[in-house]
Amino acid sequence: MIYLIITTIIWSFSFSIIGNYLSPQINSWTLAFFRSFIAFIFFLPWYRKDISYKYLIRITSIGALQIGLMYVFYLTAFNYTTVQRILLFTITTPFYVVLISNLFERKFKLPVFLLSIFSIIGAFFLRTIYFDKNDLIGFVLIQSANLCFALGQILYKRFKQGNWSQGDKFHDFTYFFFGALLISSFGLIISSQGLSLPGSFAEWILVLWLGGISTGLGYYFWNRGSEYVSSTTLAVMNNLVIPTALLVETVFFSRTVNIESYIIGTIIIISTIVASVRFKV
Repeated sequence: MIYLIITTIIWSFSFSIIGNYLSPQINSWTLAFFRSFIAFIFFLPWYRKDISYKYLIRITSIGALQIGLMYVFYLTAFNYTTVQRILLFTITTPFYVVLISNLFERKFKLPVFLLSIFSIIGAFFLRTIYFDKNDLIGFVLIQSANLCFALGQILYKRFKQGNWSQGDKFHDFTYFFFGALLISSFGLIISSQGLSLPGSFAEWILVLWLGGISTGLGYYFWNRGSEYVSSTTLAVMNNLVIPTALLVETVFFSRTVNIESYIIGTIIIISTIVASVRFKV
């Protein structure tokens, strides 16, 4: 659980950094490429050759899906809608995680679905807003990102809990981020926008932070954490980043929130996490 909590704190700053500083200057394909490339370089010292080809293909494919494709949808959404709306649109991730997990297990667990739905309700309390056409485009993009991220989480969890573990965990993420880098590199090459570089030293620092800390350490901690909790806990933990990210927006960027709704929503989300751990559903 501690891995997931640490990652949540790290990721709570990423939304604001991208939305307020980087998305107006750097296009989504470039930012996806930089984040994947920096994370790949970060884990490159743990590169190993003595693993099976089948293992390599699987872990690379999971990285391509969970980060590569997800980043394309997620980062593009910042061109159409605001940070607050993107946070709202991510609330469906727990439902996707539970649905995909149940499909793999070929069973339906009502308590699990109820907890994921309550988590979504709690997140909805945090931010109820009106939408325009661009927001709808952003919504579709974020739902696509949510599906990629949810499927990637479950695939990695099942992958590592099966008979595929070979050696230490660090070398996994060399190939994991290589998969993400393949997707983002291909997208950048075919993109009409081309490569757009940060315009200042401060922006370069933020890009390095997003690549090394938010992406590199963040996804390492999150996927490691997924191995030690149930699929239900993993699902509802996805929404904990919403109140923490809104808190960052409020404290550091002077955004306004409805305090009553914020407290109610946060309590509901935390309650679903506690219930999933307490009752082991």
